Amino acid sequence: MSRPNADDDAAALIQLSGLVQETFARVADRHDLTPVQARLLCVLGDQPRGMAELARIFGVGKANLTGLVDRAAQRGLVERAPVPGDRRAFHVVLTDEGRRSAGAFHDDVTGELAGFLAALTPGARSDFRAAAITVTHASGHSAAWGPCRAC
Repeated sequence: MSRPNADDDAAALIQLSGLVQETFARVADRHDLTPVQARLLCVLGDQPRGMAELARIFGVGKANLTGLVDRAAQRGLVERAPVPGDRRAFHVVLTDEGRRSAGAFHDDVTGELAGFLAALTPGARSDFRAAAITVTHASGHSAAWGPCRAC
């Protein structure tokens, strides 16, 4: 029996990444969101976050993040809330509309992504989740970009 090589492993990850990104973008579009706006809603779903933390999560400078937050605020999805004890700082929080949008997006994208695993046995699905967690942790990838907690 042949063992997969590094090229095969990388190709599998790239193929899986493409599938997830394409699905995420398509579902975001259905909800009249850009993929980045959908990600913002998901990241804010479990708790408000400061601009510096959001910039770190998104891997962009604060100036670039300001445009994203401004556009989401203009759509009524997020708002800025003052941080107690720091007059200059604020958190970005979901509005009621943002929470509804995040929940609807989460339900749709989760349903579609889960459907891709329908062909797997329950044991294989459990193994898949364990392997994904192991790979994610081994890479040192931030857990801040997890599932929406807004629903």
